[in-house]
Amino acid sequence: MNRSLLLSVVLALAIAPAWGSTPVVVQDFEKASSLPKVWVVGIPNENAAVTLSTDHPCDGKQCLNLHYHFTGEGQYLGIPIPVKIQAPIHQLHFTLYGDSSGCGYGVYLADARGETHKYRNAEVMKIDFKGWKELVIDLDAGHETWGGDKNGKIDYPITGITFEISHAKTPVESDLFFDSLIVDSEKSAEETLGCQVSVVSPGYCSEASRDTLVTLAAPGFKKLTVKCWKQGDVFGSDSTVATVALDAKGNGSFIFPADAYPHGPVTVTISGDNGAVKDNCYLQLYNRGGVSWNEGMPADPPAAKGMALVFADDFEGPLSISSTDPKATYYDHKPPGGWQDFSTLRFTSFDQPNNPFSQVDSYLRIRASEKAESAGLISSMKNDASGITAKAPCYFECRFVGPNAIGTWPAFWLLTDYMTDHVKGIKVPCDELDIIEAYGGEGPGHPNAFDAYMICPHAWDQGESGKAIEKKAFESLHNPIRMRKFGIPSTWYEAPHTYGCKITETDTIYYCDNIEVGRHPTLPLSKQSRFFFLINLATGGGWPVDLSRYDGLADMYVDYVRVYQGEK
Repeated sequence: MNRSLLLSVVLALAIAPAWGSTPVVVQDFEKASSLPKVWVVGIPNENAAVTLSTDHPCDGKQCLNLHYHFTGEGQYLGIPIPVKIQAPIHQLHFTLYGDSSGCGYGVYLADARGETHKYRNAEVMKIDFKGWKELVIDLDAGHETWGGDKNGKIDYPITGITFEISHAKTPVESDLFFDSLIVDSEKSAEETLGCQVSVVSPGYCSEASRDTLVTLAAPGFKKLTVKCWKQGDVFGSDSTVATVALDAKGNGSFIFPADAYPHGPVTVTISGDNGAVKDNCYLQLYNRGGVSWNEGMPADPPAAKGMALVFADDFEGPLSISSTDPKATYYDHKPPGGWQDFSTLRFTSFDQPNNPFSQVDSYLRIRASEKAESAGLISSMKNDASGITAKAPCYFECRFVGPNAIGTWPAFWLLTDYMTDHVKGIKVPCDELDIIEAYGGEGPGHPNAFDAYMICPHAWDQGESGKAIEKKAFESLHNPIRMRKFGIPSTWYEAPHTYGCKITETDTIYYCDNIEVGRHPTLPLSKQSRFFFLINLATGGGWPVDLSRYDGLADMYVDYVRVYQGEK
């Protein structure tokens, strides 16, 4: 910490009110994963961008550089910083390298109940200085709020802090630098930030083999428990890999004996518990060694009895994915044209440099990457309306494992064929059957934590009657689906599972590992139209997204997909 910043912190402590305070560093912009995404109002997206800069940091080796260009009235931008602040805070400090532009600055807080708290005084909060300056926000002062539960109080944990910069009186193009976001907390740093478990090495989403050394940092915890799902019988079993005693700084390590665990994708769960705070870290690894267990396509599933196999892919051969090649097996966007793509990290084509798809042994890996700014979707229906389809009675299934990182959204789903009419210029209604929608993350605002996922039927563009049919079908399913309730002991992110959907003239039935987990009457359009399937790893879906804990990476591994059809 430089001398001026240290002095300001000392002075803040000296005049601290009766409740006392502990300065806690929330963000220092030292890691690549700390690069946020700027949003803009009233100006083109290209008029504002942030990078991590080593030019002249106030503290440490890096700071956050904002390049912006305001051209007229009513323009402003925001730089959102994901946080998890558990304990009550009363002041917020950050250092800003000013440009004497006269632009305004402010701060937004997002709380656990979705309410936004805005701290902005246009008369005094102006960038009328040049060089580094510490700015202090009194969070107990009166302020504007909107959204969420509208109770006007900060409900903990705080989930986001946004820096706002607003237009000055004249057009301006310039650079600002941010560093050392600090809060004054009633609790210790560990209690304030939730005692987070982090893996130092190996890298998240990397490989394991033989005896892999895993090093950990978990300030605030004394010991950690390490578990991983292990092969055996039908479902396998949870196993304790190690109990790790940490040193005074919260550092420790253990050996992951990869050869004793399943070959392919594994999730190592590292848990801390200090009584007041609990935390889980999910280390995704690909086991190059290990025991082959339930990999590859098994015999025909019971739900497909009496049907013929019309398509199967176990991803053992070269990937056949394209936006342009009509001979490819899969299209890499939601047809038509990808304009309906829905991921906050955009779905990216197979032929692009930031391609999210790769073949790993006999798996399709779909990667969400903040650094590459990409995520992935494959569709069995292509842009020219050709592709793999099946009509009721039919059965679709897919085996995969997804990531449990905040905002990740692995899914396997079906759509009725609207493309045959679309290429003729005709818009038609559509049914959607979401066999599994899983949302990563735990805690407030993360609905599918632990063993839960959603099954969601939709009747799109079918008027009020369609909405009523959709509502009745959804209510029949008793969402969310709790896997352990059905005797399935591992979760959708701990081990691969097979998710299936059987569509008949009367019923649409959903399965997990050949166990029925829900059903509803078959929707009218589903009885008539052909279906195609989609598999994706997206981010968002209306929920918070924060992959920074995992260095901006999350992986979905798909083992196989199959389609069956029967005679009418």
